[in-house]
Amino acid sequence: MLATLAPTGHDALDSLLHARTPVGWGGLFHGVHPAIVTDLRDPDSQGRVKVRLPWLPDSGGAACELWARLSTLMGGNNRGSWFIPDVDDEVLLAFEGGDLRRPFVIGALWNGRDAPPQQMDGSAQNNLKVLRSRNGVKLTMDDSNGQEQFIVETPGGQKVTLKDGPGAIEIEDSNGNSVKLETSGITVNASAKVTVQASLVEVSASMVTVDAGMSKFSGVLKADTVICNSIISASYTPGAGNIW
Repeated sequence: MLATLAPTGHDALDSLLHARTPVGWGGLFHGVHPAIVTDLRDPDSQGRVKVRLPWLPDSGGAACELWARLSTLMGGNNRGSWFIPDVDDEVLLAFEGGDLRRPFVIGALWNGRDAPPQQMDGSAQNNLKVLRSRNGVKLTMDDSNGQEQFIVETPGGQKVTLKDGPGAIEIEDSNGNSVKLETSGITVNASAKVTVQASLVEVSASMVTVDAGMSKFSGVLKADTVICNSIISASYTPGAGNIW
């Protein structure tokens, strides 16, 4: 039987612990226990989250709530990983020495209401590792043999892909623009206009091909040799074979 709890505070937890008899749990909560996150605004700024224990009602029938420290990938003074569960997320708790006053969030859980962000790829190879935020910012690591890739994408359609076999880096946006770097070269695609601005632009190649209905230059055009099939000009001085 559960002991009577005061509504809030450490007194409520102390009441539960010390009211237990040696029979059964003896006031200790060993193992792991599910909980629901209810608040992220830690009054002590320790990165804790407030959790509700639906399985542990107080004397009024409401579930017990307490602030829990968060186990994370790495933590130290002003450093570490910052992956905080959201309000209403289901998490898994453990208590230090079984003491209800010293809870730790050791992980998060999917359930019948909250679905995982990724399904198994069907190959039984477990090639995909995914991080996805609440609004859909997504990191995907794909270990498919010979096609390894790392993808960063946003819900608005912006995407960066780093891919092996053959190696390629591709940047895409939601407007249809893209830049692709691969073994055959670099390809830039724009849905409208490409603008390059600099104090000096240098292009070095054995050959440069420009395919356009019209090419327009302002200022002075200087070249060692210009070969033309036809020329339309207000004034020019041609050489032999129309070579200037």
